[in-house]
Amino acid sequence: MRTTARSLLGAAAALALTAPVLPALLPSPAVAAPVVSAVSAPAELGYDRIGVRRGDTWYLRDALDGGPNRSYREGVAGWQPVAGDTDGDGVGTVSLFRDGVWLLRDSEQQVVPRVVRFGLAGDTPVLGDWNGDGVDTIGVFRGGRWFLRDVNLSGPARVFGFGIPGDVPVVGDWDGNGTTDIAVRRGVTWYQRDAAGSGPASRTFAFGLSGDIPVAGDWDHDGKDTPGLFRNGTWFFRVGSFPSPYQTTRFGIAGDRPVVRRTPSLAPGVTHSVVRLPGGPWVAHVATVDLAAASSPETVLANNRLQGLDAVSTMTRRAEAVLGINGDYALSSGRPVHLFANDGRLSQTPQLLGRALTFDASGHGVRMGFPDLAVDVTTAAATSTVTMAVPRVNSGGPDGDALAMFTGDGALLEVPPNNACYAGLAPSGGRTMTGDGAVRTPLSVTGTRCGGLRPVVPPVGGILTANSYHGSEAFIRGLARGQQVELTTRLGAPGAVDAIGGNPMLVSGGRIADGDVDGGGAFFGRNPRTAVGITADRRLLMVVVDGRQPGYSVGMTLRELAQLMTDLGAVDAVNLDGGGSSAMFVNGLVANRPSDGGERLVSSALVVLPGADTGQADLNGTGPAAAGLRTTTSYEPADRLLGPAATDPASTGGLADALRRAGVRLPPDLERTADAFARSRR
Repeated sequence: MRTTARSLLGAAAALALTAPVLPALLPSPAVAAPVVSAVSAPAELGYDRIGVRRGDTWYLRDALDGGPNRSYREGVAGWQPVAGDTDGDGVGTVSLFRDGVWLLRDSEQQVVPRVVRFGLAGDTPVLGDWNGDGVDTIGVFRGGRWFLRDVNLSGPARVFGFGIPGDVPVVGDWDGNGTTDIAVRRGVTWYQRDAAGSGPASRTFAFGLSGDIPVAGDWDHDGKDTPGLFRNGTWFFRVGSFPSPYQTTRFGIAGDRPVVRRTPSLAPGVTHSVVRLPGGPWVAHVATVDLAAASSPETVLANNRLQGLDAVSTMTRRAEAVLGINGDYALSSGRPVHLFANDGRLSQTPQLLGRALTFDASGHGVRMGFPDLAVDVTTAAATSTVTMAVPRVNSGGPDGDALAMFTGDGALLEVPPNNACYAGLAPSGGRTMTGDGAVRTPLSVTGTRCGGLRPVVPPVGGILTANSYHGSEAFIRGLARGQQVELTTRLGAPGAVDAIGGNPMLVSGGRIADGDVDGGGAFFGRNPRTAVGITADRRLLMVVVDGRQPGYSVGMTLRELAQLMTDLGAVDAVNLDGGGSSAMFVNGLVANRPSDGGERLVSSALVVLPGADTGQADLNGTGPAAAGLRTTTSYEPADRLLGPAATDPASTGGLADALRRAGVRLPPDLERTADAFARSRR
């Protein structure tokens, strides 16, 4: 029998990663949330980093994939590498073992190591927190027997058997209870035991090839260590116990010896954890960003332009960010459906009225809702100042007696119409913020004309276009080559410079948005989901809920997602692209399990930089000036092939279907998407 509950997480789902215990919140009276047993998320989890020892040299990387590495020499070749937190400060460091002698270093490149004698020649060293006191201590594996100490000094050792001669030892916290467990790898078979003592294996599975070097780490940051392998410079990370998918990265060469060390933080003010909720079941990845800290949220486009699609992992790496989630829904061309801006540069006005998430230049000011967007261009003559609205930017030609603008962000996806009036514009100085929070961009006119074939849109600056049969053409005819104009952009919130779209609102003013989260059609049902929220104490919540995987995670309805966001403390929250598009990339790996079996290519992403966003801080627009107006007779059309998002109930197809059911007039691309979705449901 199904009953109801007052919240998805309830009072016990405290999410210790960010805040004290959350109170149970009253649900909306419209629809009660399903019963879900409350489970607390693991707290104070570290983040695993990889490294290799080559001869006498360490090579250490501060992410599981991508980014720079540092190297330094220590000792001589022939010492076995081992890593662990040997002083309990939360930072894993690298040490050495040879012939029963340990050189323990509590910090990187510590001048004088602690020398401890424990073990014999031929032993394999291990470090682990065998008693749960937060300090990794020494141990050795010898012919199927384990010798473990609870201190890194002289003293007795626990001795027990698990394995046989020839096995390779591996250690990790397999059950997430805070103490280190043991395993052996025999050929390609792993034998894991959820304890550091003798007894039967808790699980057995095959992973890798004979000769691979086994490692372990909490790759998806759920509090449980899972297997990994090193093979001639390639790392394999399994994000769950067998069976589960694995991911790979390259670091090192054949002959290197791998190490995995753990550090306490991902980036200043940034945390990530996995919340597992029985009843669905549900698995949610929750990242929080303290907006008062040094890390910065950032909006990014696939391929750094409107046309085309890309993976969240690729966009996050390109931005040199530590974390990223998928962003807005995508049209068939790959462009986002709603508003998009980055560092004060407006890439497009919305293709469809929807919500937007905006950030100011500091990254601290966050707003969600319908954007009050305004774009103007102003020119000053000797006796007067003329200002004209520009309602369309990379969103089609001029409509009525109005202007439109085309920029390099539109690439060859958006081009001016033929037989219009045109003015070429090039940057003539750095962008600045006005006192009322607008972004002003100074531009210089590179040329004007009316009639004829469309001009080429320059990579910087843009083309201003007016209908030749409306009064707005007089504005362009009145411009002269070299004349200065000013573009003013307001993204709907004071000082907003970044914007990314989504739909619908989930939470507004601390209450579930009842009119948005309930409705007919598959869009409102249980699906993988991605959402962003903001708490009263100015923490950004970035949430991905896995789905369509019975027994692991079934996904959430929009109302269940809204309830989750309120339980996490969100006072405002908006839904982003979902379904197979839902992905979270953390510390160099895809942390969640996308329902497509791998990442789906998407239009945009919201990422977190590990420091200040220099583009937001500077707001300097520079680049070469366009040389007049060059004419083109053709352009590359947008890709008209509808991808998997068109038939996904939680992605663009489901959104288009829900909007059409509600009587919303859709642009042509979304009409075709809605038709494709309807055909897929027959």
